[in-house]
Amino acid sequence: MTNYCLVFCTCENEMAARELAMLLLQQQLAACVNILPTIESHYLWQGKLETSTESKLIIKTEQSKIDELIPFIKLHHSYEVPEIQVVPVIAGNQDYFNWINKVLS
Repeated sequence: MTNYCLVFCTCENEMAARELAMLLLQQQLAACVNILPTIESHYLWQGKLETSTESKLIIKTEQSKIDELIPFIKLHHSYEVPEIQVVPVIAGNQDYFNWINKVLS
């Protein structure tokens, strides 16, 4: 097990995703954020089946940042209930992890 994690978060569009990514980087809550610009989402919301086009963020960070990162996303997100899912990273390239450490220190 490592001290790193991936955080998944959907945004209403690519512009909102870029803005949130920049805020996370500026606050040193993330070392890197990938944006998948267009995804199709199907979900139940308030008892109705919904379909929308969204953008997905894949946020690379340290587990020690999560307690600050989650409320930060909620504060700056346009959704009433934003997706924020934290997935631990079990193993990977130690050189990449060293880079994350350096960026987030």
